[in-house]
Amino acid sequence: MRLRLTFNLILVAVFVIGILVAGWHYHAQLQRDAMDEVRHNSQVLMETALAIRSYTTDQIKPHLDPLNAERFLPQTVPAFAATETLHRLSDRYPGYVYKESVLNPTNPRDRASEWERSLIEQFRADAGLGELSGIHGDGVEQSMYVARPITIKQGACLACHSTPEAAPATMRAVYGDANGFGWKQDETVGMQLVRVPVLYPLEKARRAFNTFMLSLLAVFALMFAGLNLALERLVIVPMARVNRRLEELATKDFLTDLVNRRRFFERLEVDMAEARIKHLGLSVIIFDLDFFKRINDTFGHDSGDSVLRNTALRVRELLRSSDCAARFGGEEFIILLRETRIDAALAIAEAVRGKIAGAPYEIVGPVSASFGVAEWNHREDARELINRADKALYQAKQDGRNRVVRASDT
Repeated sequence: MRLRLTFNLILVAVFVIGILVAGWHYHAQLQRDAMDEVRHNSQVLMETALAIRSYTTDQIKPHLDPLNAERFLPQTVPAFAATETLHRLSDRYPGYVYKESVLNPTNPRDRASEWERSLIEQFRADAGLGELSGIHGDGVEQSMYVARPITIKQGACLACHSTPEAAPATMRAVYGDANGFGWKQDETVGMQLVRVPVLYPLEKARRAFNTFMLSLLAVFALMFAGLNLALERLVIVPMARVNRRLEELATKDFLTDLVNRRRFFERLEVDMAEARIKHLGLSVIIFDLDFFKRINDTFGHDSGDSVLRNTALRVRELLRSSDCAARFGGEEFIILLRETRIDAALAIAEAVRGKIAGAPYEIVGPVSASFGVAEWNHREDARELINRADKALYQAKQDGRNRVVRASDT
């Protein structure tokens, strides 16, 4: 469990760091790409306006100019043509704006706002400034703008904008004499302005980012499950099996499969602590196979080992799951009885003695054992308790073996 927890904590930490770094990098890249797209669209819109102006000047104006003598046709004005054409895009592409913003325009709709006037003044203050761009507005109204100066370079422009008297009468009839005059050669009178909304590309970038992050989370979830499954099958289960085996080797007697001496003392200390707290009875039985050396000498050590194994099996058949039997050393065994007073312990010891002596062992024949039984008095330690039981065992041997003796109380 600790290995799995440590592994998963490291895995989650690596993923969190990785997703933060990847998310930051990808988000920044998407923002840059979105702004590059907006910038590209604004340049395309500006070049489209310039193309319309050029087409109007070269292909439309020469054919319609003769008609202006009778009735002024604004379609012959390149700025009007570009503005009208691109304005029709706004129904399908809201927020895409083209405007020829002028300080003193002939057409009132081209008059510069306060913000546009500030940009025109920058062009007027720096004659070498060819373009301005940036972000304007807030929220859904935020857009990128590109502005280029409108500077009087051709004298033909002054024919309509120098003085009212020089302008065509038909134009003055439409727009009047109050606006659009007084322009001078090489003067920056306004600017061409395009605005492209930032919201759509940024929203697309946000959706792409969310999709990317959800994909990362899904991949991590699958990877997390897969790695945990692999960890379970390839590491934890084999390690648990090895640990159990190591635990058995460290706590069990290899011959009888009972717990060993060290493990018995660990269990005894725990049960004594519980018995002290709950005021419960606790007893131990220690027994020794009689004349075991004679069995080894007569029938060999293999037969002696067989007797030890068979004895352990007979003992285990009589014990509860809460009891603990151990090989204490050589042919000596010990039994821990939880929540058991001395009378019950004596009865169990007698049952074990009868089980051992009741049926002959293969090859060696009848075998007997001598028993010492002691109940814990809640004052002595583990070794003192076992010493009392051991003295009772010694007394059983002195009294003729194959018997159960109760330890004296202290």
